[in-house]
Amino acid sequence: MKAERGTLHFLCRLVLGTLSLALIFATLIPFHRGDAWWIRIFEFPRIQIAVLMAMALGGYVALRCFRPMRRWEHLHAALLGLGLIWQLVSIAPYTRLYPKEMAPSQAENDAERISILIFNVLAENREVEALRTLIRDSDPDVILLSETTQWWLDQLEGLDADYPYTLFQPQENNYGLLLYSRLELEEPEVRFLVEAEIPSMRTRVRLRSGTVVTLYGVHPRPPGIHRPEEEEGTREDAKMRNAELLSVAKEVKRLGEVPVIVAGDFNDVAWSRSTRLFQRMGGLRDPRVGRGFINTFDTRSRLMRFPLDHVFATRHFLLVELRRLPDIGSDHFPVLVILDYSSEAAFKEDAPQPDAADKKEADEAIRKGKSNDCVSPH
Repeated sequence: MKAERGTLHFLCRLVLGTLSLALIFATLIPFHRGDAWWIRIFEFPRIQIAVLMAMALGGYVALRCFRPMRRWEHLHAALLGLGLIWQLVSIAPYTRLYPKEMAPSQAENDAERISILIFNVLAENREVEALRTLIRDSDPDVILLSETTQWWLDQLEGLDADYPYTLFQPQENNYGLLLYSRLELEEPEVRFLVEAEIPSMRTRVRLRSGTVVTLYGVHPRPPGIHRPEEEEGTREDAKMRNAELLSVAKEVKRLGEVPVIVAGDFNDVAWSRSTRLFQRMGGLRDPRVGRGFINTFDTRSRLMRFPLDHVFATRHFLLVELRRLPDIGSDHFPVLVILDYSSEAAFKEDAPQPDAADKKEADEAIRKGKSNDCVSPH
């Protein structure tokens, strides 16, 4: 019996030690600025890593009750504690305990209001009627759909009766975009900022009051997917995604005091280094900050969900509502955001600002993303 207890104790220590090393590695590797998918992917599961670190620390406490810990176990526990603190600090802004980055709106008049439904439909999803019902129930002013094919455009025929202003770019490569609006669109255009096969959208939107805001719709290529044109096993890194998002951010900054909204499936989590850089470069606010994680991917897993679908806006906007909508057959949840334009809000607080290091990092990321010479001639 004593030998069995010793073996069990040894196995528990071995499992805890292995788990601790893996969690410490998962915490440290994102500090490396490389764009490789296997590095950047560790920025996604910060919540899950924090939970596992807390459990591992609890395991060391339990083991300590039965036998003194060795020096390397004390070291593991200390590193786990530091790692847990770092993970919690990283995700803390996306909890209700943190101050809100975008102030709530108190306006009762909806003349300066815009509601946007963003949804990655999943190309093979066939729940069209569920989407139509969702649109009727949520009644958004603007609908931005990503991963849309020609099949989806055909199935949504008639939607433009209620949403007469449209911009369509259906594609068969999982990067199609469809934009429907009941608010007037001015100078709508499809653009290919970094890759010839990855579109984004830009348009000016006239609110009911007559105020004109600029709306960007994005869906960059995610890191970690297989490159169909390359040898088997090769996966996409993050440089194309980062280059596209940062190109948009720099353009937003150049617009000056123009009210801007950037929406879509970013294929990046809210707390990543690249998303935070995107915010600073564009002077954009995240309505999630201070309100919760609002994870939108993956609907098929309760344990591995991340906030990938975003709406960012300049300091001209106040938040009326930010809500995750029900699962309707995709691997993403739809998201509804309602914003109020406020000329007074723009002067209450400064928006996030980039420093010289941010600008250098952004320029380098854009240069690397565009170095493949795959920008479309559009």
